Formats: sequence, structure tokens, C-alpha cells
Amino acid sequence: MPNNKRKRMSKIKGKEKAHPYSRKARQISRAMNKEALLSKAKIDRVNSAMSRGQKIVWFRDRINEDDLKTQKTWTLMEMRSLLDEYLQRNDEDMDELKTKREETRGLSPKEELFVQVVETERKEAKLAGLDVPDLNNGLVVKTLRIWDGDVNSITTIKLTKCKPTDADNEAISADPKVQAIAQATGMVVG
Repeated sequence: MPNNKRKRMSKIKGKEKAHPYSRKARQISRAMNKEALLSKAKIDRVNSAMSRGQKIVWFRDRINEDDLKTQKTWTLMEMRSLLDEYLQRNDEDMDELKTKREETRGLSPKEELFVQVVETERKEAKLAGLDVPDLNNGLVVKTLRIWDGDVNSITTIKLTKCKPTDADNEAISADPKVQAIAQATGMVVG
């Protein structure tokens, strides 16, 4: 079978005169489905890049504050404390929503979505860790400080997985065998 299928609506000629069950109608249907899939994929890519970009912007703004302006690199524990700050950025809003939920019958769908996103982010951080800028590397810190917020240049910033500080403490306290090994060796098992 020849590979001469029209893949775009602009390439199909005489689409106004097509009979509903003709080959041309099938071409039009294929082209419309293809364009719909491409536009959905593009929207998904943009949304993913925007959420990743918002996280990186928060870290950029935080390391550019006066108290951290002179610091060139961060240790793993300092990165974890920054991640804790990042995860706690919505605590005030969550407390307001919690009191609102107790006072009234429920939350609006937008507020429910916000609560769900925050809870999902926290679970992901504790289980697998979140992708954060690699602040151990001085070059990444320098790049992050001068980054203009362009979504297309996010790839120049190297990311690494990092867990919050309380994730290790929960893992150790949960399993008595791990706790015994940690006490015997003096090592933190994560």
C-alpha cells in the first residue's frame, strides 16, 4: 500500500465536496485525529515544563535572597532543608482550607484540586524524592542565579533527586531491624 496519506488538513484538496463515506472523508478524519493528538501532546509538554519551571523559579528566588546570596554550593543536608522549605510553602493556605472545611460543608473543586496537588507532592517527595536543582555543583548554582526564567532553557539546569529531612527519620523509626543496624554501625540508613 502506498504511503501517500495526507497527514495535515491543509494538504487535503476538495474537503468541502467530500462524500461522508468516501476515501477523502477518511483522509479528513485521519488528519483531524492526528492534529488533535499533536495539540494534546503539545499542551501536556507545556504544562509539564511550566510545573517544573515553577519549582526551579522558587529555588532560584530562594538562593538569591540576602541570607544565601554569598553561598556558592550547598551540602546535601542544606539542600534537604531547602526542600523542606519548598514543601512547606503552602502550609498557611492548607491551614486556611482545613479550617474552612471544618466550618462549612466542603471546598470548591479548585480548592480540592489544590489540596490534592499539595498532598501528592509531599507523598512523592517522601517516597521517591523530588527533582531539585543540583546545588552541590557550583556551575549549576551560577547558572541558576543568572537564569531568566525561560521554560526552554530549563535543560541547562541539572536536576537531582532529593528527599526531605524527615523521610530518613521515618524510615529508620519504622523498622526495628534498620534501627538496630543504624545504632550498631552509627550510620544513617536511607
